[in-house]
Amino acid sequence: MQKIIFSVILLSSFLFAQEMRVSFETGDDDINQHLSEVNDYAKAEYQFFKKDLSLKFDISTRDIDRYVYDEKVRPGDLYYACAMSNVTGKRVNDILVLYKEKQGWGAVALEYGIKPGSKEFHRLKGKSISGIGKVKSKHLYNSKGKPKGKK
Repeated sequence: MQKIIFSVILLSSFLFAQEMRVSFETGDDDINQHLSEVNDYAKAEYQFFKKDLSLKFDISTRDIDRYVYDEKVRPGDLYYACAMSNVTGKRVNDILVLYKEKQGWGAVALEYGIKPGSKEFHRLKGKSISGIGKVKSKHLYNSKGKPKGKK
């Protein structure tokens, strides 16, 4: 019996570790890390993520649900598509279609003329790594940034 329990725990931890290795391949380590954090945030607090994304990028919560649930877009990818839309003026849907065709954010950025180190790249980076998590933080954290109810 103990061997079975141990096997289940080992298998579960392996599967969990695989899920944690989500890669975004934007070409920038800071953005990749932030998109992983956004993805984790959305998995843990989807309603807060949805509200944050809607407020930050003026996208309807209905569209967010459609992308995430119906089209199976990872929350981090949707977040980045919204940031890219904000910088390029292109529609989120068009960016996501191109992302699926090109199979990578670096190729999408180049398609829209966003080269590493360029003014547009720095603008995209600034848009993509700022501002998400504000709704959650007001709900779950105290004024000193510590989790509410934790000592």
